[in-house]
Amino acid sequence: MKNWSQILLITKREFLVQVKKKSFLVVTIITPLIMVALIALVVFLTMANASSSYVAVVDESGLFTTTFRSTDRDKFAFYDKADLQGLRDTLQNSDYLTAILHIPPADSGFANLRNGIELTSNRSVGITEIMSYQDRLSDRLEQLNLERQGVTQQQLRDARFPVSLNVRKQSGDSFSDTNQMGEGIKTGLAYMLMYAIFMFIMIYGVRVMRSVIEEKNNRVVEIIISSVKPFNLMLGKIMGTTLVALTQFVIWIGIILIAMMLIPVFLPASADMSLAGADAAELVSEEGLGDIVQDVIGVLFSLNYWLIILAFLVYFLFGYMLYSSFFAAIGASVDNETETQQFMWIGLMPLMLGVYGSISIIQNPDGPVGFWMSMVPFTSPVAMMARIAYGVPTWQLIVSMLLLVLSVIGMVWVSAKIYRVGILMYGKKPSFKEMWKWLRYS
Repeated sequence: MKNWSQILLITKREFLVQVKKKSFLVVTIITPLIMVALIALVVFLTMANASSSYVAVVDESGLFTTTFRSTDRDKFAFYDKADLQGLRDTLQNSDYLTAILHIPPADSGFANLRNGIELTSNRSVGITEIMSYQDRLSDRLEQLNLERQGVTQQQLRDARFPVSLNVRKQSGDSFSDTNQMGEGIKTGLAYMLMYAIFMFIMIYGVRVMRSVIEEKNNRVVEIIISSVKPFNLMLGKIMGTTLVALTQFVIWIGIILIAMMLIPVFLPASADMSLAGADAAELVSEEGLGDIVQDVIGVLFSLNYWLIILAFLVYFLFGYMLYSSFFAAIGASVDNETETQQFMWIGLMPLMLGVYGSISIIQNPDGPVGFWMSMVPFTSPVAMMARIAYGVPTWQLIVSMLLLVLSVIGMVWVSAKIYRVGILMYGKKPSFKEMWKWLRYS
């Protein structure tokens, strides 16, 4: 009972010390705002970088008079063949003309147009712009070929029959439905959760290690352990930092949920999607940006997000305790951060394996790689987050969490044996052999 009172006392102290810092408030409140600002900045830079263009089209074939229509950003003007040389002479120093699109006369089968169309520009042309021109030209030639074969545009539209596949996953007697949008959202959510777990385990794990090194170098730890056992000190620091991280997560999740409900209110029903590509523009023209966002949010809320949030917190909590106990032992064994490099790779390798292995897991969430990586405690915090959005059998979640909890207990016990010896050692760089001896001390 005395041990637990010491652990709780250190946990409370560690939690309050970090929460009362101005940096905690700044990071907790400002970080989501910074992320929103960065997204807005990326959109702004994308729009600012998309300069307007004035393209002179010399169409000797006469087939593309309706293919290139001017917009607010891109202007197209058609010229005769006689103007071609004059346009080329003025292109380099022109203040308004940005490019010349020359389309030669077409042969009977349009074969010469496959590689005979030329775009000359006085600036660098991006791949998106090149593909936009190619798509317009290809679509027009496809249309002409069909007309030659007696197929009209109306017949082609009537013949098109897009299919949206509704995927049903059977689990016992129940079914869950999804579609292409739903699967895409699940994939994005899986990547986000996976990288969030990885990044925050590393960030807060290193924070524990630095805290231990700082107290060791300041000799504060010598005073503390005169009344507190090293094991209780280590566990209290880990639990205190864990509560700080969970507090931040709860606040961030609340902000995200509020934003998800408010975003559709402020988004217009339609928006200019000229920068997003032809497919995105067509999609928005059919449904409207606000409706699309509403659909996305509907898919997100159709997921068992309470289970996802709970699993995220559990795997972060115990995954963090697993790795932070290891980092605490490293911090107690060395005198400065430079000396930690020889041990850090041991903790980094399983996490990196979990991250890169999870890329294949997302392609097949129920495959053998996904199963075993979500069972092994050193990779399960990352791997299970890659699977959770797709649905995981309850028994696998229970077994995975149980193995993770047992591994945390074992890792804390091993790290505590290293911690209690290393925390009072100064001026000596430990080796793996010496740390093995520390583990064998009674």
